[in-house]
Amino acid sequence: MQYFGRLTLKHWKIVAAPLIGALAACGGGESADGVAGQQLAAASVAGQAGGATPGTLHVDCSLGANGTGSPATLGTPANPIRDLATLNRIVLAPGTHVRFKRGTTCNGSFTPAPGSTGAAGAPIVVDAYGDPKASRPVIAAGCADTTADPDQSITEQHKTPNGFSGYYSLCKTDNPTVNRAAIYLYNTQYWEIRSLELTNDATTVGGRLGLYVRLEDYGTGSHYHVDDVYVHHVRGYLKDVAGNTVGSYKTTGGMLFEVTRDNEVVGTKEKPTNFDDIAVENSEIYAVDAVALSTRSAWMCREGGAPCGDYPPYKGNPAYLTNPATQAASDYFPMTRVVLRNNLIHNVGGDGIIVRTATAPKVEANHLYDIWMRAPGNSAGAWAINTDDALFQYNEVNGVRLQNNIEAGDGMAFDADLGTRNTRVAANFSHDNDGGLMLFCGCGSDGLGHTAQETGAIVENNLSLNDKRRIISAAGSADSVVRDNVVITRTPGLVTPIVENLSYANAFQVTGNRFYNASDSGAIYRTKNAQGSYANIVWSGNAYFGYAADSEFTGPNYRHGAQPDTVLPFAGQDVDAVAGAWLRDSGFDRHKYRAPHAR
Repeated sequence: MQYFGRLTLKHWKIVAAPLIGALAACGGGESADGVAGQQLAAASVAGQAGGATPGTLHVDCSLGANGTGSPATLGTPANPIRDLATLNRIVLAPGTHVRFKRGTTCNGSFTPAPGSTGAAGAPIVVDAYGDPKASRPVIAAGCADTTADPDQSITEQHKTPNGFSGYYSLCKTDNPTVNRAAIYLYNTQYWEIRSLELTNDATTVGGRLGLYVRLEDYGTGSHYHVDDVYVHHVRGYLKDVAGNTVGSYKTTGGMLFEVTRDNEVVGTKEKPTNFDDIAVENSEIYAVDAVALSTRSAWMCREGGAPCGDYPPYKGNPAYLTNPATQAASDYFPMTRVVLRNNLIHNVGGDGIIVRTATAPKVEANHLYDIWMRAPGNSAGAWAINTDDALFQYNEVNGVRLQNNIEAGDGMAFDADLGTRNTRVAANFSHDNDGGLMLFCGCGSDGLGHTAQETGAIVENNLSLNDKRRIISAAGSADSVVRDNVVITRTPGLVTPIVENLSYANAFQVTGNRFYNASDSGAIYRTKNAQGSYANIVWSGNAYFGYAADSEFTGPNYRHGAQPDTVLPFAGQDVDAVAGAWLRDSGFDRHKYRAPHAR
Protein backbone atom coordinates (compact mmCIF):
# COMPACT_ATOMS: atom_id res chain seq x y z
CA MET A 1 0.00 0.00 0.00
CA GLN A 2 2.95 2.33 0.29
CA TYR A 3 2.66 3.50 -3.29
CA PHE A 4 -0.93 4.74 -3.00
CA GLY A 5 -0.94 6.00 0.54
CA ARG A 6 1.03 5.00 3.60
CA LEU A 7 -1.67 4.21 6.15
CA THR A 8 -0.80 3.88 9.81
CA LEU A 9 -1.63 0.58 11.52
CA LYS A 10 -3.96 2.47 13.82
CA HIS A 11 -6.25 3.30 10.91
CA TRP A 12 -5.74 0.26 8.67
CA LYS A 13 -9.08 -1.39 9.52
CA ILE A 14 -10.91 1.83 8.78
CA VAL A 15 -9.64 2.26 5.22
CA ALA A 16 -8.41 -1.13 3.98
CA ALA A 17 -11.72 -2.57 2.83
CA PRO A 18 -12.98 0.41 0.81
CA LEU A 19 -9.52 1.06 -0.62
CA ILE A 20 -8.97 -2.49 -1.88
CA GLY A 21 -12.53 -2.69 -3.18
CA ALA A 22 -12.10 0.54 -5.07
CA LEU A 23 -8.78 -0.47 -6.55
CA ALA A 24 -10.24 -3.81 -7.65
CA ALA A 25 -12.89 -1.90 -9.55
CA CYS A 26 -10.23 -0.06 -11.58
CA GLY A 27 -9.52 -3.06 -13.75
CA GLY A 28 -13.18 -3.53 -14.56
CA GLY A 29 -13.41 -0.58 -16.91
CA GLU A 30 -16.17 1.27 -15.08
CA SER A 31 -16.94 4.72 -16.43
CA ALA A 32 -15.98 7.84 -14.51
CA ASP A 33 -19.60 8.08 -13.39
CA GLY A 34 -19.85 4.44 -12.31
CA VAL A 35 -19.29 2.55 -9.09
CA ALA A 36 -15.55 2.38 -9.52
CA GLY A 37 -15.20 6.15 -9.59
CA GLN A 38 -17.35 6.55 -6.49
CA GLN A 39 -15.40 3.91 -4.57
CA LEU A 40 -12.03 5.34 -5.57
CA ALA A 41 -13.06 8.81 -4.47
CA ALA A 42 -14.40 7.47 -1.19
CA ALA A 43 -11.26 5.44 -0.60
CA SER A 44 -8.96 8.40 -1.16
CA VAL A 45 -10.98 10.70 1.07
CA ALA A 46 -11.11 8.00 3.74
CA GLY A 47 -7.37 7.56 3.47
CA GLN A 48 -6.81 11.26 4.05
CA ALA A 49 -9.15 11.32 7.02
CA GLY A 50 -7.52 8.20 8.44
CA GLY A 51 -4.04 9.68 8.45
CA ALA A 52 -2.65 8.54 5.08
CA THR A 53 0.66 10.01 3.98
CA PRO A 54 1.37 10.81 0.32
CA GLY A 55 2.37 8.06 -2.09
CA THR A 56 3.36 7.54 -5.70
CA LEU A 57 1.19 6.36 -8.59
CA HIS A 58 3.01 4.92 -11.60
CA VAL A 59 1.33 5.08 -15.01
CA ASP A 60 2.34 2.93 -18.00
CA CYS A 61 -0.18 3.10 -20.84
CA SER A 62 1.84 0.73 -23.05
CA LEU A 63 0.59 -2.35 -21.15
CA GLY A 64 -3.07 -2.22 -22.14
CA ALA A 65 -6.11 -1.38 -20.08
CA ASN A 66 -6.49 -4.55 -18.03
CA GLY A 67 -3.83 -5.43 -15.50
CA THR A 68 -2.96 -8.83 -14.05
CA GLY A 69 -1.41 -7.79 -10.74
CA SER A 70 -3.05 -7.55 -7.36
CA PRO A 71 -5.57 -4.70 -7.14
CA ALA A 72 -4.01 -3.78 -3.82
CA THR A 73 -0.74 -2.92 -5.57
CA LEU A 74 -2.21 -0.86 -8.41
CA GLY A 75 0.05 2.11 -9.08
CA THR A 76 3.30 0.37 -8.16
CA PRO A 77 6.07 -0.03 -10.76
CA ALA A 78 5.17 -3.73 -10.96
CA ASN A 79 1.47 -3.05 -11.49
CA PRO A 80 1.12 0.47 -12.89
CA ILE A 81 -2.09 2.24 -13.83
CA ARG A 82 -2.59 1.54 -17.52
CA ASP A 83 -4.95 4.21 -18.84
CA LEU A 84 -6.01 7.77 -18.13
CA ALA A 85 -9.63 6.81 -17.44
CA THR A 86 -8.50 4.88 -14.36
CA LEU A 87 -6.16 7.65 -13.25
CA ASN A 88 -8.89 10.26 -13.66
CA ARG A 89 -11.12 8.42 -11.16
CA ILE A 90 -8.64 8.71 -8.31
CA VAL A 91 -8.87 11.69 -5.96
CA LEU A 92 -5.25 12.71 -5.51
CA ALA A 93 -4.16 13.72 -2.02
CA PRO A 94 -1.65 16.47 -1.16
CA GLY A 95 1.90 15.29 -1.73
CA THR A 96 0.95 12.56 -4.21
CA HIS A 97 3.39 11.89 -7.07
CA VAL A 98 1.94 10.79 -10.41
CA ARG A 99 4.71 9.38 -12.57
CA PHE A 100 4.34 8.49 -16.25
CA LYS A 101 6.73 5.97 -17.77
CA ARG A 102 9.29 7.30 -20.23
CA GLY A 103 9.01 5.98 -23.77
CA THR A 104 5.23 5.50 -23.56
CA THR A 105 2.13 7.36 -24.76
CA CYS A 106 -1.19 7.77 -22.97
CA ASN A 107 -4.05 8.71 -25.28
CA GLY A 108 -6.75 11.01 -23.98
CA SER A 109 -6.83 13.75 -21.37
CA PHE A 110 -5.46 13.72 -17.83
CA THR A 111 -8.31 15.43 -15.99
CA PRO A 112 -7.90 14.79 -12.26
CA ALA A 113 -10.98 13.88 -10.25
CA PRO A 114 -12.73 16.69 -8.36
CA GLY A 115 -11.11 17.21 -4.99
CA SER A 116 -7.63 16.38 -6.26
CA THR A 117 -5.54 19.17 -4.82
CA GLY A 118 -2.20 19.74 -3.20
CA ALA A 119 -1.36 21.86 -0.20
CA ALA A 120 1.33 24.28 0.91
CA GLY A 121 4.51 22.25 1.26
CA ALA A 122 2.82 19.18 -0.25
CA PRO A 123 2.04 19.80 -3.93
CA ILE A 124 0.82 17.12 -6.28
CA VAL A 125 3.78 16.35 -8.55
CA VAL A 126 3.41 14.96 -12.08
CA ASP A 127 6.69 13.62 -13.41
CA ALA A 128 8.41 10.83 -15.38
CA TYR A 129 10.02 7.56 -14.38
CA GLY A 130 11.91 4.76 -16.09
CA ASP A 131 14.93 4.60 -18.39
CA PRO A 132 16.53 8.07 -18.37
CA LYS A 133 17.67 7.47 -21.97
CA ALA A 134 14.11 6.90 -23.18
CA SER A 135 11.98 9.70 -24.59
CA ARG A 136 9.75 11.68 -22.28
CA PRO A 137 6.26 10.28 -21.61
CA VAL A 138 3.54 11.59 -23.93
CA ILE A 139 -0.05 12.49 -23.19
CA ALA A 140 -1.72 12.69 -26.60
CA ALA A 141 -5.17 14.27 -26.37
CA GLY A 142 -5.77 14.36 -30.11
CA CYS A 143 -5.26 11.74 -32.78
CA ALA A 144 -3.69 8.44 -31.72
CA ASP A 145 -2.32 7.38 -35.10
CA THR A 146 0.46 9.83 -35.95
CA THR A 147 3.68 10.23 -37.86
CA ALA A 148 6.65 10.46 -35.52
CA ASP A 149 8.60 13.70 -35.77
CA PRO A 150 11.01 13.64 -32.82
CA ASP A 151 13.43 16.19 -34.27
CA GLN A 152 10.72 18.43 -35.84
CA SER A 153 12.25 17.93 -39.29
CA ILE A 154 9.04 16.75 -40.96
CA THR A 155 7.03 19.69 -39.67
CA GLU A 156 9.80 22.13 -40.55
CA GLN A 157 9.85 20.91 -44.15
CA HIS A 158 6.33 22.25 -44.53
CA LYS A 159 7.12 25.72 -43.18
CA THR A 160 7.33 28.67 -45.54
CA PRO A 161 10.21 31.15 -45.05
CA ASN A 162 7.94 34.18 -44.64
CA GLY A 163 4.34 35.32 -44.64
CA PHE A 164 1.59 32.75 -44.13
CA SER A 165 2.66 29.23 -43.18
CA GLY A 166 -0.08 26.67 -42.61
CA TYR A 167 -0.46 24.30 -39.69
CA TYR A 168 1.02 20.88 -40.41
CA SER A 169 -0.71 17.94 -38.72
CA LEU A 170 1.07 14.68 -37.96
CA CYS A 171 -2.25 12.79 -37.77
CA LYS A 172 -2.77 9.78 -40.03
CA THR A 173 -6.36 9.39 -38.85
CA ASP A 174 -8.36 11.81 -36.74
CA ASN A 175 -9.84 11.48 -33.27
CA PRO A 176 -13.61 12.15 -33.36
CA THR A 177 -13.44 13.38 -29.76
CA VAL A 178 -12.16 16.92 -29.16
CA ASN A 179 -10.40 16.96 -25.80
CA ARG A 180 -10.00 20.43 -24.32
CA ALA A 181 -6.42 19.72 -23.20
CA ALA A 182 -3.87 16.97 -22.70
CA ILE A 183 -3.79 18.04 -19.03
CA TYR A 184 -6.81 19.93 -17.69
CA LEU A 185 -6.73 21.14 -14.09
CA TYR A 186 -9.94 22.75 -12.79
CA ASN A 187 -10.43 24.48 -9.43
CA THR A 188 -7.36 22.99 -7.83
CA GLN A 189 -4.01 24.26 -6.60
CA TYR A 190 -0.49 23.30 -5.58
CA TRP A 191 0.60 21.38 -8.66
CA GLU A 192 4.02 20.78 -10.20
CA ILE A 193 4.28 19.30 -13.70
CA ARG A 194 7.64 18.20 -15.09
CA SER A 195 9.34 16.25 -17.87
CA LEU A 196 6.26 15.45 -19.98
CA GLU A 197 5.32 15.80 -23.64
CA LEU A 198 1.81 17.03 -24.43
CA THR A 199 0.07 16.99 -27.82
CA ASN A 200 -3.47 17.66 -29.06
CA ASP A 201 -3.19 17.22 -32.80
CA ALA A 202 -5.99 17.01 -35.36
CA THR A 203 -6.71 17.49 -39.04
CA THR A 204 -9.38 20.12 -38.34
CA VAL A 205 -9.57 23.10 -36.00
CA GLY A 206 -11.10 22.84 -32.52
CA GLY A 207 -11.02 24.11 -28.94
CA ARG A 208 -7.73 22.46 -28.00
CA LEU A 209 -4.85 23.17 -25.64
CA GLY A 210 -1.80 21.32 -24.41
CA LEU A 211 -2.10 22.40 -20.76
CA TYR A 212 -5.20 24.14 -19.39
CA VAL A 213 -5.44 25.37 -15.80
CA ARG A 214 -8.79 26.97 -15.01
CA LEU A 215 -10.33 28.54 -11.93
CA GLU A 216 -13.89 29.76 -11.42
CA ASP A 217 -15.64 30.94 -8.25
CA TYR A 218 -12.61 29.66 -6.32
CA GLY A 219 -10.81 32.52 -4.59
CA THR A 220 -7.03 32.53 -4.86
CA GLY A 221 -5.41 29.43 -6.32
CA SER A 222 -1.70 29.05 -5.52
CA HIS A 223 1.40 27.29 -6.82
CA TYR A 224 1.28 26.12 -10.43
CA HIS A 225 4.81 25.20 -11.49
CA VAL A 226 5.60 23.82 -14.94
CA ASP A 227 9.19 22.80 -15.67
CA ASP A 228 10.70 21.07 -18.71
CA VAL A 229 7.42 20.30 -20.48
CA TYR A 230 7.29 19.97 -24.27
CA VAL A 231 3.96 20.98 -25.86
CA HIS A 232 3.60 20.58 -29.59
CA HIS A 233 1.13 20.00 -32.41
CA VAL A 234 -1.99 21.50 -30.89
CA ARG A 235 -4.66 22.27 -33.49
CA GLY A 236 -6.70 25.11 -32.07
CA TYR A 237 -8.69 27.89 -33.69
CA LEU A 238 -7.17 30.74 -35.69
CA LYS A 239 -10.23 32.98 -35.55
CA ASP A 240 -13.61 33.14 -33.86
CA VAL A 241 -16.06 30.99 -35.79
CA ALA A 242 -19.63 29.76 -35.41
CA GLY A 243 -19.74 26.63 -33.29
CA ASN A 244 -16.71 27.58 -31.22
CA THR A 245 -17.71 26.48 -27.72
CA VAL A 246 -14.59 27.63 -25.88
CA GLY A 247 -14.94 31.39 -26.28
CA SER A 248 -12.20 33.37 -27.98
CA TYR A 249 -9.89 31.61 -30.42
CA LYS A 250 -7.09 32.96 -28.24
CA THR A 251 -8.06 30.42 -25.57
CA THR A 252 -6.58 27.66 -27.74
CA GLY A 253 -2.94 26.71 -28.25
CA GLY A 254 -0.11 25.67 -25.95
CA MET A 255 -0.59 26.54 -22.27
CA LEU A 256 -3.36 28.68 -20.78
CA PHE A 257 -3.98 29.75 -17.18
CA GLU A 258 -7.51 31.15 -17.14
CA VAL A 259 -10.03 32.52 -14.66
CA THR A 260 -13.61 32.34 -15.95
CA ARG A 261 -17.02 33.65 -14.85
CA ASP A 262 -19.14 31.88 -17.43
CA ASN A 263 -21.94 30.89 -15.07
CA GLU A 264 -22.49 34.25 -13.39
CA VAL A 265 -25.72 36.23 -13.60
CA VAL A 266 -26.71 39.55 -12.06
CA GLY A 267 -27.49 39.16 -8.39
CA THR A 268 -25.41 36.00 -7.92
CA LYS A 269 -21.90 37.31 -8.38
CA GLU A 270 -19.20 34.67 -8.08
CA LYS A 271 -16.28 34.82 -5.70
CA PRO A 272 -13.40 37.03 -6.94
CA THR A 273 -10.78 34.60 -8.21
CA ASN A 274 -7.15 34.81 -9.26
CA PHE A 275 -3.92 32.86 -9.62
CA ASP A 276 -0.94 33.34 -7.34
CA ASP A 277 2.46 31.80 -8.11
CA ILE A 278 2.50 30.62 -11.72
CA ALA A 279 5.92 29.54 -12.98
CA VAL A 280 6.53 28.14 -16.47
CA GLU A 281 10.21 27.44 -17.03
CA ASN A 282 12.60 25.47 -19.23
CA SER A 283 9.79 24.33 -21.52
CA GLU A 284 9.21 24.25 -25.26
CA ILE A 285 6.02 25.10 -27.16
CA TYR A 286 6.05 24.29 -30.86
CA ALA A 287 3.57 24.10 -33.75
CA VAL A 288 0.46 25.30 -31.92
CA ASP A 289 -2.57 27.41 -32.78
CA ALA A 290 -3.42 30.04 -31.80
CA VAL A 291 -1.46 31.30 -28.74
CA ALA A 292 1.59 29.59 -27.27
CA LEU A 293 1.58 30.67 -23.60
CA SER A 294 -0.88 32.99 -21.88
CA THR A 295 -2.85 34.04 -18.84
CA ARG A 296 -6.44 35.28 -18.96
CA SER A 297 -9.00 36.44 -16.42
CA ALA A 298 -12.63 37.50 -16.44
CA TRP A 299 -11.97 39.44 -13.19
CA MET A 300 -10.42 42.20 -15.27
CA CYS A 301 -12.78 45.15 -15.36
CA ARG A 302 -11.43 48.53 -14.17
CA GLU A 303 -11.47 52.13 -15.31
CA GLY A 304 -8.89 52.60 -18.03
CA GLY A 305 -8.36 48.85 -18.38
CA ALA A 306 -8.91 46.48 -21.25
CA PRO A 307 -12.42 46.27 -22.75
CA CYS A 308 -14.67 44.67 -20.11
CA GLY A 309 -17.17 43.62 -22.74
CA ASP A 310 -14.74 41.07 -24.17
CA TYR A 311 -15.39 38.61 -21.33
CA PRO A 312 -18.38 36.86 -19.76
CA PRO A 313 -20.46 37.84 -17.90
CA TYR A 314 -20.14 41.21 -19.67
CA LYS A 315 -19.74 39.90 -23.21
CA GLY A 316 -22.89 40.45 -25.20
CA ASN A 317 -24.59 41.81 -22.09
CA PRO A 318 -24.16 45.59 -21.89
CA ALA A 319 -26.90 45.85 -19.26
CA TYR A 320 -24.76 43.79 -16.92
CA LEU A 321 -21.80 46.07 -17.50
CA THR A 322 -23.74 49.25 -16.74
CA ASN A 323 -25.90 47.90 -13.90
CA PRO A 324 -24.72 49.59 -10.65
CA ALA A 325 -25.39 46.37 -8.74
CA THR A 326 -22.62 44.57 -10.61
CA GLN A 327 -19.92 47.09 -9.59
CA ALA A 328 -18.21 46.29 -12.86
CA ALA A 329 -15.70 49.10 -12.53
CA SER A 330 -14.12 47.42 -9.50
CA ASP A 331 -14.03 43.84 -10.77
CA TYR A 332 -10.24 43.83 -11.07
CA PHE A 333 -8.49 40.96 -9.29
CA PRO A 334 -5.08 40.51 -10.93
CA MET A 335 -2.83 37.48 -10.87
CA THR A 336 0.33 37.71 -8.78
CA ARG A 337 3.78 36.13 -8.87
CA VAL A 338 3.68 35.12 -12.54
CA VAL A 339 7.07 34.06 -13.94
CA LEU A 340 7.59 32.84 -17.52
CA ARG A 341 11.28 32.05 -17.85
CA ASN A 342 13.71 30.28 -20.17
CA ASN A 343 11.16 28.85 -22.60
CA LEU A 344 11.56 28.12 -26.31
CA ILE A 345 8.48 29.08 -28.33
CA HIS A 346 8.24 28.73 -32.11
CA ASN A 347 6.01 27.92 -35.08
CA VAL A 348 2.96 29.61 -33.58
CA GLY A 349 -0.20 30.52 -35.46
CA GLY A 350 -0.83 33.71 -33.48
CA ASP A 351 0.76 35.27 -30.39
CA GLY A 352 3.80 33.96 -28.56
CA ILE A 353 3.26 35.09 -24.95
CA ILE A 354 0.34 37.11 -23.56
CA VAL A 355 0.15 38.23 -19.94
CA ARG A 356 -3.32 39.48 -19.05
CA THR A 357 -4.62 40.98 -15.79
CA ALA A 358 -1.55 40.57 -13.61
CA THR A 359 0.61 42.54 -11.21
CA ALA A 360 4.40 42.56 -11.66
CA PRO A 361 4.77 39.51 -13.91
CA LYS A 362 8.24 38.56 -15.15
CA VAL A 363 8.80 37.37 -18.71
CA GLU A 364 12.51 36.72 -19.05
CA ALA A 365 15.16 34.75 -20.93
CA ASN A 366 12.71 33.26 -23.43
CA HIS A 367 13.44 32.70 -27.11
CA LEU A 368 10.49 33.21 -29.43
CA TYR A 369 10.64 32.89 -33.21
CA ASP A 370 8.37 32.12 -36.15
CA ILE A 371 5.41 33.85 -34.52
CA TRP A 372 2.12 34.94 -36.16
CA MET A 373 2.40 32.42 -38.97
CA ARG A 374 -1.29 31.76 -39.61
CA ALA A 375 -3.90 33.79 -37.69
CA PRO A 376 -5.84 36.44 -39.63
CA GLY A 377 -6.01 38.70 -36.54
CA ASN A 378 -3.20 40.89 -35.19
CA SER A 379 -0.55 39.14 -33.12
CA ALA A 380 2.85 39.88 -31.56
CA GLY A 381 5.77 38.16 -29.88
CA ALA A 382 5.45 38.81 -26.13
CA TRP A 383 3.07 41.34 -24.65
CA ALA A 384 0.96 42.47 -21.72
CA ILE A 385 -2.58 43.80 -21.54
CA ASN A 386 -4.50 45.25 -18.56
CA THR A 387 -1.43 44.53 -16.42
CA ASP A 388 0.67 46.64 -14.06
CA ASP A 389 4.47 46.65 -13.68
CA ALA A 390 5.20 43.88 -16.18
CA LEU A 391 8.88 43.17 -16.80
CA PHE A 392 10.15 41.77 -20.11
CA GLN A 393 13.91 41.23 -19.99
CA TYR A 394 16.66 39.16 -21.63
CA ASN A 395 14.28 37.72 -24.23
CA GLU A 396 15.18 37.05 -27.85
CA VAL A 397 12.35 37.55 -30.33
CA ASN A 398 12.80 37.09 -34.05
CA GLY A 399 10.78 36.13 -37.07
CA VAL A 400 7.46 37.64 -35.99
CA ARG A 401 5.64 37.80 -39.31
CA LEU A 402 3.13 40.09 -40.96
CA GLN A 403 0.28 38.56 -42.92
CA ASN A 404 0.05 40.05 -46.38
CA ASN A 405 -3.73 40.50 -46.27
CA ILE A 406 -3.57 42.72 -43.16
CA GLU A 407 -2.50 46.35 -42.91
CA ALA A 408 -1.14 45.51 -39.52
CA GLY A 409 -0.33 47.58 -36.50
CA ASP A 410 1.22 44.49 -34.94
CA GLY A 411 3.90 41.97 -35.87
CA MET A 412 6.13 43.45 -33.18
CA ALA A 413 8.50 41.73 -30.79
CA PHE A 414 6.88 43.42 -27.75
CA ASP A 415 3.67 45.27 -26.95
CA ALA A 416 2.38 47.32 -24.01
CA ASP A 417 -1.29 47.02 -24.81
CA LEU A 418 -4.66 48.26 -23.60
CA GLY A 419 -4.78 49.28 -19.96
CA THR A 420 -1.15 48.47 -19.14
CA ARG A 421 0.68 50.58 -16.59
CA ASN A 422 4.43 50.88 -16.09
CA THR A 423 5.50 48.08 -18.42
CA ARG A 424 9.29 47.72 -18.62
CA VAL A 425 10.96 46.21 -21.69
CA ALA A 426 14.71 46.02 -21.06
CA ALA A 427 17.82 44.25 -22.38
CA ASN A 428 15.99 42.23 -25.02
CA PHE A 429 17.29 41.22 -28.46
CA SER A 430 14.75 41.86 -31.21
CA HIS A 431 15.76 41.01 -34.75
CA ASP A 432 14.31 40.28 -38.18
CA ASN A 433 10.74 40.93 -37.10
CA ASP A 434 8.42 42.02 -39.88
CA GLY A 435 6.55 44.45 -37.62
CA GLY A 436 9.36 45.93 -35.53
CA LEU A 437 10.50 46.22 -31.93
CA MET A 438 7.71 47.77 -29.83
CA LEU A 439 4.00 48.58 -29.96
CA PHE A 440 2.27 51.08 -27.67
CA CYS A 441 -1.48 50.47 -27.82
CA GLY A 442 -3.94 52.68 -25.99
CA CYS A 443 -6.23 52.06 -28.91
CA GLY A 444 -9.64 51.26 -27.50
CA SER A 445 -12.18 51.74 -24.73
CA ASP A 446 -12.49 50.08 -21.33
CA GLY A 447 -16.21 49.52 -21.90
CA LEU A 448 -17.01 51.99 -19.13
CA GLY A 449 -16.62 55.15 -21.17
CA HIS A 450 -12.86 55.70 -20.77
CA THR A 451 -9.83 55.18 -22.98
CA ALA A 452 -8.01 51.91 -22.34
CA GLN A 453 -4.73 53.79 -22.10
CA GLU A 454 -1.20 52.45 -22.13
CA THR A 455 0.69 54.46 -19.50
CA GLY A 456 4.22 54.73 -18.21
CA ALA A 457 6.03 52.15 -20.33
CA ILE A 458 9.83 52.16 -20.33
CA VAL A 459 11.61 50.63 -23.32
CA GLU A 460 15.32 50.73 -22.57
CA ASN A 461 18.66 49.19 -23.45
CA ASN A 462 17.32 46.83 -26.11
CA LEU A 463 19.01 45.82 -29.37
CA SER A 464 16.90 45.96 -32.52
CA LEU A 465 18.67 44.43 -35.52
CA ASN A 466 17.10 44.45 -38.99
CA ASP A 467 13.55 44.84 -37.72
CA LYS A 468 11.52 45.88 -40.72
CA ARG A 469 8.28 47.86 -40.97
CA ARG A 470 9.11 50.31 -38.16
CA ILE A 471 10.85 50.30 -34.79
CA ILE A 472 8.07 51.80 -32.66
CA SER A 473 4.39 51.47 -33.53
CA ALA A 474 2.60 54.32 -31.75
CA ALA A 475 -1.09 53.50 -31.33
CA GLY A 476 -1.81 55.34 -28.11
CA SER A 477 0.65 56.03 -25.30
CA ALA A 478 0.99 58.30 -22.29
CA ASP A 479 4.07 59.21 -20.22
CA SER A 480 6.27 56.52 -21.77
CA VAL A 481 9.99 56.50 -22.55
CA VAL A 482 12.13 54.93 -25.27
CA ARG A 483 15.72 55.34 -24.13
CA ASP A 484 19.26 54.03 -24.49
CA ASN A 485 18.39 51.48 -27.17
CA VAL A 486 20.58 50.41 -30.09
CA VAL A 487 18.79 50.13 -33.44
CA ILE A 488 20.70 48.75 -36.42
CA THR A 489 19.22 48.47 -39.90
CA ARG A 490 21.82 46.99 -42.21
CA THR A 491 19.73 45.22 -44.86
CA PRO A 492 20.34 47.03 -48.18
CA GLY A 493 17.43 49.28 -49.11
CA LEU A 494 15.59 48.75 -45.83
CA VAL A 495 14.45 52.15 -44.56
CA THR A 496 12.59 51.18 -41.35
CA PRO A 497 11.16 54.43 -39.95
CA ILE A 498 11.72 54.87 -36.24
CA VAL A 499 8.09 55.70 -35.38
CA GLU A 500 4.88 54.84 -37.19
CA ASN A 501 1.89 56.80 -35.92
CA LEU A 502 -1.47 55.04 -36.00
CA SER A 503 -3.72 58.06 -35.39
CA TYR A 504 -4.06 57.78 -31.63
CA ALA A 505 -2.89 60.26 -29.01
CA ASN A 506 0.75 59.60 -28.18
CA ALA A 507 2.97 61.14 -25.54
CA PHE A 508 6.43 59.66 -25.03
CA GLN A 509 10.11 60.57 -25.04
CA VAL A 510 12.78 59.17 -27.35
CA THR A 511 16.04 59.78 -25.50
CA GLY A 512 19.68 58.70 -25.70
CA ASN A 513 19.20 56.09 -28.41
CA ARG A 514 21.60 55.18 -31.22
CA PHE A 515 20.09 54.59 -34.65
CA TYR A 516 22.15 53.11 -37.51
CA ASN A 517 20.87 52.77 -41.08
CA ALA A 518 23.34 51.27 -43.54
CA SER A 519 21.39 52.50 -46.58
CA ASP A 520 21.96 56.15 -45.55
CA SER A 521 18.23 56.65 -46.14
CA GLY A 522 16.92 56.22 -42.62
CA ALA A 523 13.57 57.83 -41.86
CA ILE A 524 12.12 59.23 -38.65
CA TYR A 525 8.40 58.84 -39.31
CA ARG A 526 5.79 56.94 -41.21
CA THR A 527 2.27 58.28 -40.77
CA LYS A 528 -0.16 55.47 -41.43
CA ASN A 529 -3.18 57.72 -40.89
CA ALA A 530 -3.27 61.36 -41.90
CA GLN A 531 -4.76 62.41 -38.58
CA GLY A 532 -1.80 61.00 -36.66
CA SER A 533 -0.06 63.50 -34.39
CA TYR A 534 3.58 63.67 -33.29
CA ALA A 535 3.14 66.81 -31.22
CA ASN A 536 3.78 65.08 -27.90
CA ILE A 537 6.70 62.89 -28.95
CA VAL A 538 9.93 64.48 -27.72
CA TRP A 539 13.36 63.61 -29.19
CA SER A 540 16.44 64.33 -27.08
CA GLY A 541 20.11 63.34 -27.13
CA ASN A 542 19.85 60.67 -29.82
CA ALA A 543 22.60 59.73 -32.28
CA TYR A 544 21.60 59.09 -35.90
CA PHE A 545 23.96 57.41 -38.37
CA GLY A 546 22.61 57.19 -41.91
CA TYR A 547 19.67 59.57 -41.44
CA ALA A 548 21.30 62.81 -42.59
CA ALA A 549 19.09 63.20 -45.66
CA ASP A 550 15.87 63.12 -43.64
CA SER A 551 14.27 66.56 -43.78
CA GLU A 552 12.03 65.69 -40.85
CA PHE A 553 14.74 66.74 -38.39
CA THR A 554 13.85 70.34 -39.19
CA GLY A 555 10.14 69.78 -39.84
CA PRO A 556 7.20 70.65 -37.59
CA ASN A 557 6.71 67.08 -36.38
CA TYR A 558 10.17 66.76 -34.83
CA ARG A 559 9.96 68.16 -31.31
CA HIS A 560 13.44 68.75 -29.86
CA GLY A 561 14.13 68.05 -26.20
CA ALA A 562 16.77 69.48 -23.87
CA GLN A 563 19.75 67.56 -25.26
CA PRO A 564 21.08 68.06 -28.80
CA ASP A 565 21.00 65.23 -31.32
CA THR A 566 23.93 63.91 -33.36
CA VAL A 567 23.30 63.33 -37.08
CA LEU A 568 26.08 61.72 -39.16
CA PRO A 569 26.47 59.52 -42.25
CA PHE A 570 26.63 55.78 -41.75
CA ALA A 571 30.11 55.47 -43.25
CA GLY A 572 32.77 54.37 -40.79
CA GLN A 573 30.40 52.80 -38.29
CA ASP A 574 31.35 49.30 -37.10
CA VAL A 575 27.90 47.96 -36.29
CA ASP A 576 29.24 44.47 -35.62
CA ALA A 577 31.31 45.90 -32.80
CA VAL A 578 28.34 47.94 -31.59
CA ALA A 579 26.10 44.87 -31.47
CA GLY A 580 28.79 42.77 -29.82
CA ALA A 581 29.32 45.37 -27.13
CA TRP A 582 25.59 45.50 -26.44
CA LEU A 583 25.32 41.71 -26.14
CA ARG A 584 28.10 41.78 -23.57
CA ASP A 585 27.38 44.95 -21.62
CA SER A 586 23.59 44.63 -21.40
CA GLY A 587 23.85 41.30 -19.60
CA PHE A 588 21.93 39.58 -22.40
CA ASP A 589 24.68 37.05 -23.13
CA ARG A 590 24.76 36.02 -19.47
CA HIS A 591 21.00 35.79 -18.96
CA LYS A 592 19.57 34.75 -22.34
CA TYR A 593 17.68 31.53 -23.05
CA ARG A 594 19.61 28.33 -22.40
CA ALA A 595 18.33 24.97 -23.62
CA PRO A 596 17.93 22.84 -20.47
CA HIS A 597 19.02 19.67 -22.30
CA ALA A 598 18.54 17.88 -25.58
CA ARG A 599 14.89 17.18 -26.32
